[in-house]
Amino acid sequence: MSSSTIAVVGAGANLGLAIARRFGAAGHPVALISRNQAKLEALAASLSDEGITARAYAADATDEKALTGTLQAAADELGRIGVLSYSPAPVWDHSGGGLIDMVAMGITSTLETTPASARAQFDLVVGGALTAVANVLPAMREAGDGALLFTTGRSAITPMPILGNAGIAQAGLRNWAGAAHTELAPQGVYVGHMCVGLPILPGSGDGDPAAIADRWYHLSRARDTFETTIGF
Repeated sequence: MSSSTIAVVGAGANLGLAIARRFGAAGHPVALISRNQAKLEALAASLSDEGITARAYAADATDEKALTGTLQAAADELGRIGVLSYSPAPVWDHSGGGLIDMVAMGITSTLETTPASARAQFDLVVGGALTAVANVLPAMREAGDGALLFTTGRSAITPMPILGNAGIAQAGLRNWAGAAHTELAPQGVYVGHMCVGLPILPGSGDGDPAAIADRWYHLSRARDTFETTIGF
């Protein structure tokens, strides 16, 4: 698996970049995927300066056609995607010094959650994950090797009134990933879930993005547990 491509869906300058750097340093070509091409190009350039093969691919995780086409383009250019890192909704990311703008992210509290706001989070967190997996899993199963890595926040496990619709989606992704772990393990494909229950900040110990990325790297190799929690 060390020479296969890692696709980082939801790549940003904090945790996404750290995961890309850790796996890239171990020999994985890196496909960075998020909505903003200009920001991705800057991240790819920084990785390239470190000797890591990295490319930028803009796509919205909620756009099934765009995400599928982007993952296929990445595989065609960089080689088979053997690792998928999926974390498109950084409600647990405090890299700016505080919790992100809930309104801008479409987050609604429990009693403000509507069918529409729940669907929006479901499409991003669960729908995008299912689209990505559908694209990369066939090649993983054919090779008998691969890793699907899903990062969520505390509300995937602990109900939080402030994260009403996000909690529905993240708990749903955790549930699906757990079932997929059971089904795919005998086929050589590892499925893991990491729930981060504290701010992700450089230099913050367990919440340091580099530390989280390193844990993901070793878990993808050891494959001895489905779920890891941080900050619980």
